[in-house]
Amino acid sequence: MQNPEERGLGTGLVVGGLGATALALIATLAATRPARAAPADEKLDYLIEVLTTLVPLLAEVAEGQAELITAMQQWLAAQGIAPVEGAEVTVRTEWIAKVPEQIYRSAIRATGTFYTDRMVNWVKGKRIMFKAESSLNQAVTLQVIGNIVDDKERATDVNGVLPLAANGNLSVGLAWDDWHPFVGIEIVSAVAPTAGILTISDVVQE
Repeated sequence: MQNPEERGLGTGLVVGGLGATALALIATLAATRPARAAPADEKLDYLIEVLTTLVPLLAEVAEGQAELITAMQQWLAAQGIAPVEGAEVTVRTEWIAKVPEQIYRSAIRATGTFYTDRMVNWVKGKRIMFKAESSLNQAVTLQVIGNIVDDKERATDVNGVLPLAANGNLSVGLAWDDWHPFVGIEIVSAVAPTAGILTISDVVQE
Protein backbone atom coordinates (compact mmCIF):
# COMPACT_ATOMS: atom_id res chain seq x y z
CA MET A 1 0.00 0.00 0.00
CA GLN A 2 1.33 3.44 -0.94
CA ASN A 3 2.26 5.55 2.07
CA PRO A 4 1.28 9.25 2.41
CA GLU A 5 4.76 10.46 1.50
CA GLU A 6 4.66 8.58 -1.80
CA ARG A 7 1.17 9.92 -2.54
CA GLY A 8 2.23 13.53 -2.02
CA LEU A 9 4.06 14.14 -5.29
CA GLY A 10 1.54 12.21 -7.35
CA THR A 11 -1.27 14.38 -5.98
CA GLY A 12 0.59 17.59 -6.76
CA LEU A 13 1.17 16.50 -10.34
CA VAL A 14 -2.48 15.65 -10.89
CA VAL A 15 -3.45 19.11 -9.68
CA GLY A 16 -0.88 20.56 -12.07
CA GLY A 17 -2.63 18.83 -14.96
CA LEU A 18 0.05 16.31 -15.96
CA GLY A 19 -2.33 13.35 -15.65
CA ALA A 20 -1.81 9.63 -16.10
CA THR A 21 1.50 9.82 -17.97
CA ALA A 22 3.13 11.67 -15.11
CA LEU A 23 1.67 9.28 -12.54
CA ALA A 24 3.14 6.33 -14.45
CA LEU A 25 6.57 7.98 -14.42
CA ILE A 26 6.27 8.73 -10.72
CA ALA A 27 5.31 5.14 -10.00
CA THR A 28 8.41 3.96 -11.88
CA LEU A 29 10.65 6.35 -9.97
CA ALA A 30 9.11 5.37 -6.65
CA ALA A 31 9.71 1.70 -7.35
CA THR A 32 13.41 2.31 -7.99
CA ARG A 33 14.14 4.76 -5.20
CA PRO A 34 17.08 3.90 -2.95
CA ALA A 35 16.57 2.83 0.64
CA ARG A 36 16.90 5.44 3.38
CA ALA A 37 20.21 3.91 4.42
CA ALA A 38 21.61 3.85 0.88
CA PRO A 39 24.94 5.64 0.23
CA ALA A 40 24.82 9.35 -0.55
CA ASP A 41 26.10 8.80 -4.12
CA GLU A 42 23.24 6.44 -4.86
CA LYS A 43 20.72 8.97 -3.53
CA LEU A 44 22.30 11.72 -5.61
CA ASP A 45 22.08 9.61 -8.78
CA TYR A 46 18.43 8.97 -8.01
CA LEU A 47 17.78 12.68 -7.44
CA ILE A 48 19.35 13.52 -10.82
CA GLU A 49 17.15 10.87 -12.47
CA VAL A 50 14.04 12.33 -10.83
CA LEU A 51 14.88 15.88 -11.93
CA THR A 52 15.77 14.79 -15.46
CA THR A 53 12.43 13.01 -15.76
CA LEU A 54 10.21 15.64 -14.19
CA VAL A 55 11.60 18.95 -15.45
CA PRO A 56 10.31 18.48 -19.05
CA LEU A 57 6.88 17.69 -17.62
CA LEU A 58 6.96 20.78 -15.43
CA ALA A 59 7.64 22.92 -18.49
CA GLU A 60 4.29 21.83 -19.97
CA VAL A 61 2.36 23.27 -17.05
CA ALA A 62 4.07 26.59 -16.42
CA GLU A 63 0.98 28.06 -14.80
CA GLY A 64 1.25 25.63 -11.92
CA GLN A 65 5.02 25.20 -11.81
CA ALA A 66 5.48 26.71 -8.35
CA GLU A 67 3.05 24.25 -6.77
CA LEU A 68 4.56 21.32 -8.67
CA ILE A 69 8.13 22.14 -7.71
CA THR A 70 7.09 22.49 -4.07
CA ALA A 71 5.30 19.13 -4.20
CA MET A 72 8.36 17.49 -5.79
CA GLN A 73 10.64 18.92 -3.11
CA GLN A 74 8.33 17.71 -0.34
CA TRP A 75 8.17 14.24 -1.85
CA LEU A 76 11.95 14.01 -2.19
CA ALA A 77 12.35 15.18 1.41
CA ALA A 78 9.93 12.47 2.53
CA GLN A 79 12.21 9.88 0.88
CA GLY A 80 15.15 11.12 2.93
CA ILE A 81 16.88 12.65 -0.10
CA ALA A 82 18.46 15.97 0.79
CA PRO A 83 18.62 18.70 -1.89
CA VAL A 84 21.94 19.15 -3.66
CA GLU A 85 23.71 22.35 -2.61
CA GLY A 86 23.63 24.85 -5.46
CA ALA A 87 21.20 22.77 -7.54
CA GLU A 88 18.82 24.91 -9.59
CA VAL A 89 15.76 23.95 -11.63
CA THR A 90 14.87 26.22 -14.55
CA VAL A 91 11.53 25.99 -16.36
CA ARG A 92 11.40 27.74 -19.73
CA THR A 93 8.16 29.10 -21.16
CA GLU A 94 7.35 30.54 -24.58
CA TRP A 95 7.22 34.31 -25.05
CA ILE A 96 4.18 34.95 -27.21
CA ALA A 97 3.25 38.30 -28.78
CA LYS A 98 -0.38 39.33 -28.65
CA VAL A 99 -2.26 40.78 -31.61
CA PRO A 100 -1.26 44.43 -32.31
CA GLU A 101 -3.74 47.01 -30.97
CA GLN A 102 -4.33 50.51 -32.28
CA ILE A 103 -4.35 52.94 -29.35
CA TYR A 104 -4.33 56.26 -31.21
CA ARG A 105 -5.45 57.63 -34.58
CA SER A 106 -5.96 61.34 -35.11
CA ALA A 107 -5.66 64.04 -37.76
CA ILE A 108 -3.88 66.55 -35.51
CA ARG A 109 -4.54 70.12 -36.62
CA ALA A 110 -3.41 72.14 -33.61
CA THR A 111 -0.46 72.69 -31.34
CA GLY A 112 -0.53 71.16 -27.90
CA THR A 113 -0.13 67.94 -25.93
CA PHE A 114 -2.17 64.85 -26.75
CA TYR A 115 -2.33 61.32 -25.34
CA THR A 116 -3.09 57.86 -26.65
CA ASP A 117 -6.75 56.93 -26.24
CA ARG A 118 -5.89 54.61 -23.37
CA MET A 119 -3.04 53.28 -21.27
CA VAL A 120 -1.90 49.78 -22.25
CA ASN A 121 -2.26 47.06 -19.60
CA TRP A 122 1.29 45.68 -19.22
CA VAL A 123 0.70 44.01 -15.83
CA LYS A 124 1.47 40.48 -17.09
CA GLY A 125 3.68 41.40 -20.02
CA LYS A 126 7.40 40.74 -20.44
CA ARG A 127 8.04 43.23 -23.23
CA ILE A 128 6.07 45.81 -25.19
CA MET A 129 6.64 47.67 -28.46
CA PHE A 130 4.99 50.83 -29.75
CA LYS A 131 4.85 51.62 -33.49
CA ALA A 132 4.02 55.15 -34.67
CA GLU A 133 3.20 55.94 -38.31
CA SER A 134 2.69 59.55 -39.38
CA SER A 135 1.51 61.17 -42.57
CA LEU A 136 1.35 64.56 -40.80
CA ASN A 137 3.14 67.34 -42.67
CA GLN A 138 4.77 68.55 -39.45
CA ALA A 139 7.07 66.81 -36.96
CA VAL A 140 5.84 65.83 -33.49
CA THR A 141 7.55 64.35 -30.46
CA LEU A 142 6.53 61.20 -28.59
CA GLN A 143 7.16 60.38 -24.94
CA VAL A 144 6.43 56.98 -23.42
CA ILE A 145 4.71 57.39 -20.04
CA GLY A 146 4.03 54.86 -17.29
CA ASN A 147 1.84 54.61 -14.23
CA ILE A 148 0.97 52.08 -11.51
CA VAL A 149 -2.74 52.59 -12.25
CA ASP A 150 -4.76 52.82 -15.46
CA ASP A 151 -4.59 56.61 -15.67
CA LYS A 152 -2.44 59.04 -17.65
CA GLU A 153 -2.71 61.64 -14.90
CA ARG A 154 0.49 61.82 -12.84
CA ALA A 155 2.12 59.25 -15.11
CA THR A 156 5.91 59.52 -15.28
CA ASP A 157 8.23 59.62 -18.29
CA VAL A 158 9.84 56.35 -19.35
CA ASN A 159 13.21 57.08 -20.99
CA GLY A 160 13.62 60.09 -23.28
CA VAL A 161 11.68 62.05 -25.89
CA LEU A 162 11.36 60.47 -29.35
CA PRO A 163 11.33 62.81 -32.38
CA LEU A 164 8.93 61.74 -35.13
CA ALA A 165 9.56 63.51 -38.42
CA ALA A 166 6.86 64.64 -40.82
CA ASN A 167 5.72 61.65 -42.90
CA GLY A 168 7.93 59.45 -40.71
CA ASN A 169 7.53 56.36 -38.57
CA LEU A 170 9.34 54.88 -35.60
CA SER A 171 9.14 52.04 -33.09
CA VAL A 172 10.28 51.78 -29.49
CA GLY A 173 10.44 48.73 -27.24
CA LEU A 174 10.33 48.50 -23.45
CA ALA A 175 11.45 45.66 -21.18
CA TRP A 176 12.80 44.77 -17.76
CA ASP A 177 13.77 48.02 -15.96
CA ASP A 178 11.31 50.00 -18.11
CA TRP A 179 8.37 47.93 -16.81
CA HIS A 180 5.28 49.77 -15.54
CA PRO A 181 1.85 48.17 -14.97
CA PHE A 182 0.27 50.65 -17.42
CA VAL A 183 1.99 52.53 -20.25
CA GLY A 184 0.96 54.98 -22.95
CA ILE A 185 2.28 57.71 -25.24
CA GLU A 186 2.29 61.50 -24.83
CA ILE A 187 2.31 63.41 -28.14
CA VAL A 188 3.50 67.01 -28.43
CA SER A 189 2.77 69.10 -31.51
CA ALA A 190 4.83 72.31 -31.56
CA VAL A 191 3.69 73.36 -35.06
CA ALA A 192 0.12 72.68 -36.15
CA PRO A 193 -0.05 70.19 -39.05
CA THR A 194 -2.38 71.02 -41.94
CA ALA A 195 -2.56 67.53 -43.41
CA GLY A 196 -2.08 63.90 -42.51
CA ILE A 197 -2.88 61.41 -39.72
CA LEU A 198 -0.89 60.01 -36.80
CA THR A 199 -1.46 56.36 -35.85
CA ILE A 200 0.08 54.57 -32.86
CA SER A 201 -0.21 50.84 -32.11
CA ASP A 202 1.20 48.54 -29.44
CA VAL A 203 2.17 44.87 -29.22
CA VAL A 204 2.57 43.17 -25.82
CA GLN A 205 4.66 40.03 -25.44
CA GLU A 206 3.68 37.71 -22.58
